[in-house]
Amino acid sequence: MGRLIVLCLCLHTCGLAVAATPTGMLCEWRADNMAVPDLCPEFTWQAPGQAAYRVIVATAEQLVRDGHGDQWDTGRVATPLPIAEYAGTPLPTGKTCWWAVQTWDDRGAGPFCAPQRFSLKPRALPHKRPHLRAFLNFGDDVAVIAQHYDLTFHAKARQTDPNIITVTYCLVATLVVPSQKAKDLEQFCLEKGLSQAGIPERMFAHYAKDTPVKLHVGAERADRPIEERVVPGWDAINDRNGDGRVDDAEFAQRANAEAGARELRQARIPIYYWGPPADDYVMNVADPDYQEFIATRYVSAFLEKANGLFIDTTPATVPAGRGSPLVEFSLEAQGDGAWLRAMQMILARIKIAHPDAIVTANGWSATPFVIDGVEWENWLHIGLSESQLLQRLETVTKLDARGKIQMCQVNGIYDPEYGEFGVKAPVNMDRDRLFGLAAYYLAAGEYTYFGRGQHPYRKSENQWFGAADVDLGRPTEAMRVFHHEEPREPGAANLIADGGFEQDADGDGNPDGWEIAEPVALDAQVKHGGRQSARIDSDSDIINNFSKLWLDLKPNTAYTLSAWIKTEGIGGQGAQVYPYGFEGMVGGGFLVATGTTDWRRYSVTFTTGAGTHGRISFRVYGTKGAAWFDDLALVEGMESSVTVYGRSFEQGLVLLRPFAGGWGDDTAKELPLPAPLRPLSADGAPGEPVTKLLLRSGEGAVLLR
Repeated sequence: MGRLIVLCLCLHTCGLAVAATPTGMLCEWRADNMAVPDLCPEFTWQAPGQAAYRVIVATAEQLVRDGHGDQWDTGRVATPLPIAEYAGTPLPTGKTCWWAVQTWDDRGAGPFCAPQRFSLKPRALPHKRPHLRAFLNFGDDVAVIAQHYDLTFHAKARQTDPNIITVTYCLVATLVVPSQKAKDLEQFCLEKGLSQAGIPERMFAHYAKDTPVKLHVGAERADRPIEERVVPGWDAINDRNGDGRVDDAEFAQRANAEAGARELRQARIPIYYWGPPADDYVMNVADPDYQEFIATRYVSAFLEKANGLFIDTTPATVPAGRGSPLVEFSLEAQGDGAWLRAMQMILARIKIAHPDAIVTANGWSATPFVIDGVEWENWLHIGLSESQLLQRLETVTKLDARGKIQMCQVNGIYDPEYGEFGVKAPVNMDRDRLFGLAAYYLAAGEYTYFGRGQHPYRKSENQWFGAADVDLGRPTEAMRVFHHEEPREPGAANLIADGGFEQDADGDGNPDGWEIAEPVALDAQVKHGGRQSARIDSDSDIINNFSKLWLDLKPNTAYTLSAWIKTEGIGGQGAQVYPYGFEGMVGGGFLVATGTTDWRRYSVTFTTGAGTHGRISFRVYGTKGAAWFDDLALVEGMESSVTVYGRSFEQGLVLLRPFAGGWGDDTAKELPLPAPLRPLSADGAPGEPVTKLLLRSGEGAVLLR
């Protein structure tokens, strides 16, 4: 008998209380799953009262029985979430592996469960082209969709191409009232005896204090009006008699004057104002009955017509929470990841109920990932700063290595024929198309899809272009720096008087001129230059702490913003420095640092418009971890920098030069090529072979051998 079983028998006979053995063991949503499609599968179990877990994975059953994981051993992970995503050495395809889990509760560690088996069989995704997969979220012309795309939101496309993947749009975290979903939820609650009429108010999420809200009325369109409301918050302490409402006498003597709701339903969190009588509310995704409705009723109807789901509105923190305390999720609980864990559980219940469905979500980012994939709806556009672009390429590359489907949407430049919200850059459409395609190729892997479009997605299917059909073959390397020249700084005076956070003339503990928001501290031990740096230690996934310096600049003038940043364990939207509020500003964008990095200089250029008053801000956004900021500088003039990224393919070479402040021919850099190559035009026609290439700021090139 293995040592684990002996230990468990000993604990039992000695009368020691231990956590129960986990039950309901599933690998990628099935028991004894011998056809696991995911390179990094999810393991899940049931363990009421769990405070921590340990998962082990091995290539032999006896190793697991002996408590050894030669493939993976998580060690003790402190979390109530009963889900783990595989993160060990690559799993062998087609070979039986074994896993087990033990959990801790307030009594201590329990025994491992009996070993469970599984085997990896990676999913094969359909594709019309050997070098590229394409997706389209919305569109009308089924024939065009079926001709060009491998994945679509249009369910009828399967009638033309039975191999195309169709996912259907749905909402899990929000509810429009009234709507068919609301009617179905009400009927579900009546059938289960959860209410005698209507949806129990506990299934909605609510503000705990009066919160100002500003939202579009009706569809999210540029020409729609924006309405401001104050949504009253609910605090049960104001309901002294406990009858579920605050009467006039109770309201006049409220214990909490910041909570003005007379009844709980008035405090619902709105995410859209659709206009009377319909509004869109945030749901309490932690409610177990609401989770059951979603998994067993709501999405089931969608999956009768499609291969899978595209779930919109899936942020890591409460959508439209606005940093306000909530009845269901305190600010501390939000920062501790309570909302994210609730979303992971509701998505897990969907996968358990429908293990064969391909479940994707908009902007979803989590570990464990739980579902099959994500659409990056606003993944990339031609005007991103270099650090923003690299952060997005890196995210896609890492998730592809984990086997996660990704729909990488390039937002085209503004074109009234297709959308309302594109970046207004002075470039032609062909240059924009090749830039987006080149960016996709730099990150593309086995699970990435390319697409173009932007809200409201008019005629998106007509944005296809011929260059995407040209076969480049397989990539022969990862993305690399193809060409780099150290930046030539403008040499002007620094307009940030205390960019190193050194001066404190008024003795208030903060650097002069800066409005500092918690939890910024000054760090004399870790610094790039001078005596100290500004440090942010984030213990919350919702931190978004705008520390800022207000400035007045010249109109219609080019500037370069730079900063030195160091990070430890930064994820989310990263550690950021950026210009903001200069009306009519062109360029700009965020300096973004993620992961664990040593001191590195980041820079971005922008040109002011008519508005000259704005701010320079730094923050950590949507992540735990630590970040240091030092030697911030803003100087007049454009910094001259040239960095070109490249990736070789069997049939060609892809080059991309991020936007660096200017668009014109004066930014062009001549690059020697490793061999004669033919530049591809946007319509797919190859040019004459060349041995060198001019590449401007904000330009990409696809070249054939």
